[in-house]
Formats: sequence, structure tokens, C-alpha cells
Amino acid sequence: MMNETLFAHLATRFGPHPENLATEALGYILRRSALARDAVRDLLRGVGVVVPSSLIYRNQVAGGDEAQPDLVGFDDQGNQRLIIEAKFWAGLTSHQPVTYLDRLPHDGGALVFVVPAARVTLIWGELLRRCLDAKLSVQESQTSIPDVRQGALGDGRKLALVSWRALLDPIGFRLEAADDRRTREDLVQLRGLCERMDAEAFLPVTSEELTTQIYRRVIEFGRLVDEVCTALAHRGIANMKGLRAIAGNGYSGRYLRLRGVGCFLVCDIRKWMKFAPTPLWLSVYGVKWDASDLAATRRALAPLESANPPRVFMAGDGFPTVALQVPVGAERDIVVKSLLDQVIVVADFLGSLGAVEQPAGGEKDTPPDDASPEA
Repeated sequence: MMNETLFAHLATRFGPHPENLATEALGYILRRSALARDAVRDLLRGVGVVVPSSLIYRNQVAGGDEAQPDLVGFDDQGNQRLIIEAKFWAGLTSHQPVTYLDRLPHDGGALVFVVPAARVTLIWGELLRRCLDAKLSVQESQTSIPDVRQGALGDGRKLALVSWRALLDPIGFRLEAADDRRTREDLVQLRGLCERMDAEAFLPVTSEELTTQIYRRVIEFGRLVDEVCTALAHRGIANMKGLRAIAGNGYSGRYLRLRGVGCFLVCDIRKWMKFAPTPLWLSVYGVKWDASDLAATRRALAPLESANPPRVFMAGDGFPTVALQVPVGAERDIVVKSLLDQVIVVADFLGSLGAVEQPAGGEKDTPPDDASPEA
């Protein structure tokens, strides 16, 4: 499960360009912490890039070439010794990497791209291609550090690419060893954003993906939701009267009442990517479809939340969601029975809330019209 932080939430909800916020945060940490600067210097040294220890970092450095790198490290003479360009899902600009390389001195300057781990191979290949088009020869060399690529130009300049994790982990280790809690807390916020972007980065489409039959599973998972809901209703465990099925980007499901408690049985690919390896989930919204009995609901689900591995997670909408495990290698009827049994277990836990089938106050009998589940 990725490290969700307040900074990540705000950056992705209100920031049109999260890369800018991430690089601003990185610059802030490097300017404030000598330990962070040393960690970056040592990481780069490990891939053959030597930079002075006294670099002064500045964000968004414009120049006469109309390029504006995200983060630049200046030496004592004011030379741009290190240029760091951060990416999440944005593509390379027309200035990258050639214009940025032209800014560097030919006696040890380095250009480093930071990207999600899923894009390391793709972006590195494109950087090399653009250098080749510009008649810049880059001699690649191997490194034992995961998600790191490096190359040297014949004149002493270096080109490198690292994942966000490869960059931030060494900083975190250095701060942890020195017990620098304040800077470490700042790094946790930045790491949370990077992990979220890493998980959500757009992966290049392959021909194999376009021709595989694996995506029929998403349709089959949606049908499993319908079958389980029907079976629950036939057994008198669920009531779907007046409740609707809804779908959106990455999810489809149906609202229902289990033992009088409002729930949502859903095939949710977003939760699959975020919380646990299963596409099927049961979100619990309480008797009144609000947070008024949230504490009691969580107490009722405590045995599942404390299980190993945990079965209950708090979704982005603030309500608990239960992971329903899909049997592997089983026929359809066995899968349906297993899912049905798991939902009945949850329903039995919720029965301890003492909910009634039709609560007072008709306005709370169904979820709000604009309700949609969040991962």
C-alpha cells in the first residue's frame, strides 16, 4: 500500500502540474539540509557523476536559450554543475536533453532526469535517441543500482536517469541515521506524492496489451458483482429496493443494504491497484449513508481490519472498504460461493450494529444522488 500524505492529496487535487510541486519540494529540502545534499552527491558519485559538495540549488532557472530546468545546482563560481529535471507523466520538451546539456560546463557537469520507475526504460531510450539525432555520442555504462541509468559524453558531461525512489531513499536513510526528524517529515510528504504518481503513471501501450484477452476479466468481475447481489437478495440478506447500480472510470457496482446497513459491492480496479490484490470490494457506508455511525462500523469490522493480511482499508471517501478475495484456479460457481460467503461474514459483523431494515427519515434511505466511491 502506498504512503498517502496530505501533500499528495492536495497536489493531485488542486495542482495542474504536480511535477512543479514535487521539484519545488525537492529544492526546498536540498537547500535546507546538508544531509540531503550529501545523499544526492553520494548517489550520483555511485553512478560516475561527480559534483561539488557546495552546490547551491535554485528552482526554475530561466536562460537566454528559452529553457527552464526544474532544479539547478550552482558551484561557487556560478556555473550550472547539476541540472535535475523531474517528470511524472509529462513528456520530454523540445529542449530536453540537448539544450539542457548545452548549459553544462565540459569538465564535470551532469544532467539528471527523475521519473517514475515504470518510465525508466522508455524515457532513457528517448533521451539516447535525441542525443543521437543531435550527433551527441553517449557512452552508456552499467550500474548495480535499480532504476538508474547513466552515460557519459566524450567531453566530460554526464547524462543520468533515476527513479524517484532511487533518489529519495538514500536521502531518507541519511536523515534517519542522523535523527533529523523535521527534514524527514518533509521528505515523507514528498515521497507520498511521488509514490502516488509512480502508481498512477501512464504506461506505454503495447501491442500485446491490445490483443490479449485478459481484459475480459474486468467484464467477468462485473458480472460476479451482479450474481452475488442477486444471491444475497434471494437469501434475504440484502435489500436492493430503491438502490441503483453505478459505474465510472475504473469501477462498476451496486448499492445494497446488508442487515440494514448501506453498502456498495463493486469491481474497483483503483482499489485493486492501491490496497490489495483483488478487484472485488465491499464498501460500508452505515445505516444512514453517512459517517454518523462510522466508529461503530469500524468496531464491528475490527476482526477483518486486524487480520493478517488486513482485509479492511479506509478509502478516499472516508469509509471502510473490505477486500473480497477471489479464489485462484476455481470454476465460476466456486468463485461465486466464496464471494457470497465472504459478504455474509461481513453482514454478520454488521448485524451487531443493531440496524433496522428501513431507518427513520426517508431522505437517508438511499445514498445521495451525487455519491460516487473513491479509491
